[in-house]
Amino acid sequence: MAIESPQYELVSKDGKFEIREYAEYLVAEIEFDAEFDSAINKGFAILADYIFGNNVARAHIKMTAPVTEQKVSSEKIDMTAPVAVTEVSTGKKYRVAFSMPSKYNLETLPQPNNKEIKIRKVNKHKVAVLRFSGSLNRKLADIEAQELSQLLKAKNLQPKSGFIFAQYNPPWIPGPFRHDEIMVDL
Repeated sequence: MAIESPQYELVSKDGKFEIREYAEYLVAEIEFDAEFDSAINKGFAILADYIFGNNVARAHIKMTAPVTEQKVSSEKIDMTAPVAVTEVSTGKKYRVAFSMPSKYNLETLPQPNNKEIKIRKVNKHKVAVLRFSGSLNRKLADIEAQELSQLLKAKNLQPKSGFIFAQYNPPWIPGPFRHDEIMVDL
């Protein structure tokens, strides 16, 4: 059974580097203080509780992919993945988000019991994406962020957000077989 991901059109592809245009979608997200390596686990647990029935309707919401992690900055940044984590540039603040199945809209999506979880519509947007594999940690994230930064500079592309790290596989999948991405809004 396939796991749903936000819909996008591939604008261009060069090896493992892509430019995508995403259609609008909903996310459930939470912000908190944590270290990079523990943020995704903490956020995943809280959001999984919501989709597994800890919501006003007590409804089970299907899991989507990816789970994303992003540094939170002082400015509002749209996320581009089903689960996202954001880290603040001056501190350890992260936003973790799950994208919601496309069958829902703001009126029909079950409201979370946890008031820290926010539901938000992500508007249509364009992103640069670099695909990679491995067990995502701070060291690998820094390496991939450096590579994407160099590619953006070489292609004369200006990012409009912080880096968003997306994980598509369950934690038991070995690193070399994992599908991960780093993305940035353009």
